[in-house]
Amino acid sequence: MLTVREVTIRAVNAAIEPPLRNSLNVIPVAPLVIAEIQTEQGPRGTAYAFAYAPQALGPLAALARNLGEGLRGREVAPQALWDEWQDGLRLLGTEGLVQMAVSVLDMALWDALAKAQGLPLVRLLGGAPVPVPAYGSLRGWGPAMLAEEGGRAVAEWGVRAVKCKLGAPTLAADLETVRALRGAVGAETEIFVDYNQGLSRPEALRRGLALQEEGVRWLEEPLPVQDDLGLAELSRRLALPVQGGENWWGPAAMQRSLEAGAVRLCMPDVMKMGGVTGFLRGMAVAAAHRVPLSSHIFVEASAQLLPLAPTRHWLEWLDLAGGLLAEPLRVAGGTVTPPERPGLGIEWNEAALRRFAAEA
Repeated sequence: MLTVREVTIRAVNAAIEPPLRNSLNVIPVAPLVIAEIQTEQGPRGTAYAFAYAPQALGPLAALARNLGEGLRGREVAPQALWDEWQDGLRLLGTEGLVQMAVSVLDMALWDALAKAQGLPLVRLLGGAPVPVPAYGSLRGWGPAMLAEEGGRAVAEWGVRAVKCKLGAPTLAADLETVRALRGAVGAETEIFVDYNQGLSRPEALRRGLALQEEGVRWLEEPLPVQDDLGLAELSRRLALPVQGGENWWGPAAMQRSLEAGAVRLCMPDVMKMGGVTGFLRGMAVAAAHRVPLSSHIFVEASAQLLPLAPTRHWLEWLDLAGGLLAEPLRVAGGTVTPPERPGLGIEWNEAALRRFAAEA
């Protein structure tokens, strides 16, 4: 039996180069919380969570640290512990920082379990480390920047799809961006667009109709994630598939949204879903509804989990932690293959962690 001896929580502000840009802001750093679970038997599991805003880094680290204290002496049994956390934290609420803290510990527990067996996580879970098609999730903003970045992604990574952020004040400006990107990536490359929940219902329909005429292949988060009725109506009125799911908090939220017909494609986030355990349960929900499932960021965990998904679609290539790793993942020939290293395949570069260390 594998048991927990100690849980260590560290925080870093990892540089994002180039910075992430969208219609709302520029994100120059990735505030990450790193969990390390040392077992009595030797294997050490690790994972990271993305706090999104530097102001949330300290609270998330503190919450993960407090939850981690309760793991001392416990068996490394991620699914049982996940259910225990969901029940025990129900009155507090299991969304937001709570779910993020649960997730980073859950992922680290699975990492330790796989390392104890000397297997990559995908093999521990009964799958094979097959290549998964990746799309380039672009970081820039505006026609010139996105055209340059998109062309480079196709040329260097061999990806067959790219995604850009939209949400300019006018539809004409958004169309200019899409056309510039199309000119750079060519007719054979699929283009996805993401509005980060920024449109009204009428504007989402107006822009969606125009974008489908441009050959765009998915319309991501055009409306707030809570607006299942609006998203379902938009999905009915567009030929262009509505994509969503990165802001679902757990399998239950995913189930409600898919039952409402809010999206025709889904891309749950392994952290917001509740770690490996939550993502596995979400894959079953997607399979039951026959909805194609892609990933959202967290490329290391996503590469291990997507090969298991019956309806797997795309891996989003937006690497937040690669600069902190001894052996970061790579895109080759438009695909990402999970490494044969045990666990999630995460090995930290300690010098990089010290360089970007944050008080939390």
